[in-house]
Amino acid sequence: MTQGLETELKFLISEDNLQNIKSLVSSVKGASPSHRQHLKALYFDTQKQDLWKSGFTLRVRTNGKSHVQTVKRIVSSHVQRQEWEAEVKGTSVELEQIKNTPLAPLIAKPRIRRDLGPAFKIDIERTSWMLDAEAAQIEASFDRGFIEANDKRLSVCELELELKRGDRLGLFALARTFVSRAPLHPSLLSKGERGHLLAQGQWGHAIKVSGLHLEREMTSRQAFQKIFHTCLHDFQLNQSGFVEFNEAEAVHQARIAIRRLRAAMVLFRPLVSDLEYRKLLGELKWLAGLLGAARDMDVLAESLPLLAAQIQASTQAGELTAHLEAKHHFAHQALVEALESERGRMLLFDLAIWIEDGKWHSQVSGSENDLMTQFVRARLKKRRKKLVEQGTDLINLPPHERHQVRIEAKKLRYMAEFFLDVRGVAKDPKQFKQLIDYCESLQGALGEIRDEEERVAFMEAEAAENPANATAPFPGSFAADGSDSESFIKKQLQRAVRSYKKLVRIQPF
Repeated sequence: MTQGLETELKFLISEDNLQNIKSLVSSVKGASPSHRQHLKALYFDTQKQDLWKSGFTLRVRTNGKSHVQTVKRIVSSHVQRQEWEAEVKGTSVELEQIKNTPLAPLIAKPRIRRDLGPAFKIDIERTSWMLDAEAAQIEASFDRGFIEANDKRLSVCELELELKRGDRLGLFALARTFVSRAPLHPSLLSKGERGHLLAQGQWGHAIKVSGLHLEREMTSRQAFQKIFHTCLHDFQLNQSGFVEFNEAEAVHQARIAIRRLRAAMVLFRPLVSDLEYRKLLGELKWLAGLLGAARDMDVLAESLPLLAAQIQASTQAGELTAHLEAKHHFAHQALVEALESERGRMLLFDLAIWIEDGKWHSQVSGSENDLMTQFVRARLKKRRKKLVEQGTDLINLPPHERHQVRIEAKKLRYMAEFFLDVRGVAKDPKQFKQLIDYCESLQGALGEIRDEEERVAFMEAEAAENPANATAPFPGSFAADGSDSESFIKKQLQRAVRSYKKLVRIQPF
């Protein structure tokens, strides 16, 4: 069995753009004649997906009369994967060939060996060119076909750029040129991962943010990279849910992923702030704004039945519904179009490359190679102090300042959650968990207030645009739970104050 490190970038493309992108790739100076292959792959796992959950894929790929068994291990990278390959006699797994791979201990378990079987299959037609670019040899492969699991099919149409020889900076430079000149959509999800999601019935649906396992022995840089990779990956896991299936919960989970990513970048700012950092943070704020607008309309739409019922005249209720649905559609469409634009595509590409090869890797801060615990503790302590100061006299703060308290509570919660299971970050683990709980409660109460204020603002704007509706009982005077708006906000504010006071009393660091 041969061991290797696969370095590649993947891009999703539409069938409509396939020929134009093929022409772009084949026109690269020094491109070799194209080569065609029909590749069939059978992926194996247990019913409980033990291999996948442990970070491995196992497949047998057939190309003509050749059969190659491959073990791949998912590492903390968007562009590299470790792999072990061996020729086998047929399409069945040969367990003997796994002995000298990291998968061996898992496969050695009797239950795993007993339950191991086909999970899904992939069937593609591949057209490839070899390209020479900036001291790098790159294989450009167009894959068209399908993934099939449990009688469900998912179409595949993508471009893979794999580094065969030379410096990976040459790969990144060529890929950047392609993204700027053609509608290529960066993808962090391999065909194998899409297959596992399809087999689980999760493809196209909202997926909650991933749990993190950080080792105490990690340096601050290593911890940041793993957090960054996880958050960006979580965003893409949910992207198909709202782009292709318009699922509201997928917008919510994608928004959380980007919030967590931004929180991580702020937390580790002293280590990773380089020339590209500020630009990326600004672009993430732009994306977060689009996600926020779509999510706000989703929340407002959830209260639509109650709002319509509160308007007695059916004509007015119909006008309200139509107006809200139009704004709802516009917010979602704006998000999808932004991600499909060159700006959106380049943002995802730049994020994936920056975490791998950004200039921050070579910067010297004095603590980049230290264990993360001391650095993170100091940063979290500082963020907690900022929140405590901003929340002083919370009950009397004007709405915009109260909203800033909510944002700080949310950031601190996300930052702290990354390290909940890492010994040494907090002096008092119990109070550390309480800090997260109090931040979540504070954020939740202030979020309820903001949602109610947004609902009232929408209804006031609706009444101003449609004076005829003002003759009906004004629904802005009622909260989403049916109580009057003023009482609802007062109740949530009292809840927020209680959480804030609890947060002030604890000293986890």
